[in-house]
Amino acid sequence: MDLNKLSLGDKIVAGLGILEFILLFIVPWHSIDVFGETFTLKPLEGDYEAVAWPAALALIVLIVLVAVVLIRKLAPTVNLPNLPIGWNQAIFYASIAVPALLLLKLILQTDALSFWAYVLIAIGVGIAYGGYLISREPEPAVGAGTTPPQPF
Repeated sequence: MDLNKLSLGDKIVAGLGILEFILLFIVPWHSIDVFGETFTLKPLEGDYEAVAWPAALALIVLIVLVAVVLIRKLAPTVNLPNLPIGWNQAIFYASIAVPALLLLKLILQTDALSFWAYVLIAIGVGIAYGGYLISREPEPAVGAGTTPPQPF
């Protein structure tokens, strides 16, 4: 596996995406102290009051995003399907969706937010910046084994 094939945008999206994936499972989004005892709720946990679906959707987008970024560069024999837009643009839009969904989670449930809620959103913004860098790269040529997208 040659990591030199990855551009700066690829490295940012993959590295921060993996970090965000791990942190979504281990750090608290909500934290409150009651009589000297701390109660926490992770981003993917929820009950009737806490909203977990935006974080769960962000996690799904994040997994697909990191997988596509790494597959495109590190497994050149794999042909990804053609999209109506270029893959660089699709990666950019997906990278914007991650912090947007986490920000939606923050807006929907603002009680007892922990420091980590803001850290996770900041990491998401970093992922969006990596996606922006990828969107500025030239689109790779269509491979010999694939056909270009056909107009409808």
